[in-house]
Amino acid sequence: MTDIPRLMRALRLHRAPADHYTLDEVPVPEAEGTKVLIKIGAAGLCHTDMMVMEGSFGGGLPLIGSHEPAGTVVALGEEAERAGTVKKGDRVAALLPKDVCGECSDCTLGDWKYCANSKYGGINTDGFFGEYALVEVKHCVPIPETMSFEQAAPLTCAGVTIYTAIRRANLREGDVLAISGLGALGSLGVQMGKALGYKVIGIDARPEPIELVKSFKLAPDLVIDASKTSAKDTIKEIVKLRAEGYKGWDGADVTILTADPVSSQTFAATITRRHGHLILVAQPPELKFEFKNFIFQDLTLSGSLHGNEKDLKETIELCDKFDIRSEVAKFTIDQHERMVSSVHEKGRKGKNVLVF
Repeated sequence: MTDIPRLMRALRLHRAPADHYTLDEVPVPEAEGTKVLIKIGAAGLCHTDMMVMEGSFGGGLPLIGSHEPAGTVVALGEEAERAGTVKKGDRVAALLPKDVCGECSDCTLGDWKYCANSKYGGINTDGFFGEYALVEVKHCVPIPETMSFEQAAPLTCAGVTIYTAIRRANLREGDVLAISGLGALGSLGVQMGKALGYKVIGIDARPEPIELVKSFKLAPDLVIDASKTSAKDTIKEIVKLRAEGYKGWDGADVTILTADPVSSQTFAATITRRHGHLILVAQPPELKFEFKNFIFQDLTLSGSLHGNEKDLKETIELCDKFDIRSEVAKFTIDQHERMVSSVHEKGRKGKNVLVF
């Protein structure tokens, strides 16, 4: 194992709002207690990172960006070593929460991912846009040798978030799942939905993501360009996906919202069948629905927050088994300004990933 240096290069956000990170040299953190030090192989740039740069999450600055890590274990704290779940040299992906309290109602009675006392890497404490980073041992999940770091990293947020939302839908094989927004989450989600045996609809208004999902081995059964097709006409196309003899309501059984625009919210609610389920994973500044969607359609709206270590393990296993992949654009740390700026370019698709 390579000796761990004293200093490392990292992308830090010193103030918000800001257009870019600053490339700094900072001390390599030490693994203590339940923490594991990983040498970062790849770290994803997420929409939430852009929100942090805009100042949407308040304080905690300066901090190292990114909450999507994958890398190699190089050191363990004493408690982490005693846990025996990972060892030096292991290739792992890890979740973003840090310092989960273990004492609140969510930690003891529910799911620790909702712990209100935890910190979030890249959001209000140091993340993973550095050569090394600390993660919680219980949040580490092994990466198969068949999966690269740049494919594994997006699964730790985008992947596990859409997977958990799909599982939350409680669909049966053959049910109709619509995913609104075909960015990093949606492009993974349509592939996962097909792998799990659902009828899948992908919805976007941008030509590049639409063409991308059409090219997948696990392509959606129906792809809708919302800039050209009305919600009413979309429902007519959904009817054609149903098995012969289907008796039920017109529309998708479940629609997952990964896109922010209000127009996408209205469209999603309209195409979801009566008594259906809308699941929100996007983070729009406002939600705007009509009362009739909930009173007369009897829709249920719920949110879904990333996932825990079990969810991440299942996400990685599913993606490895069915060769579910992100469309990745790779950048080095010296190309960080280009990595961030390219997010705003017309025609962009897929996921930006920092590689080391």
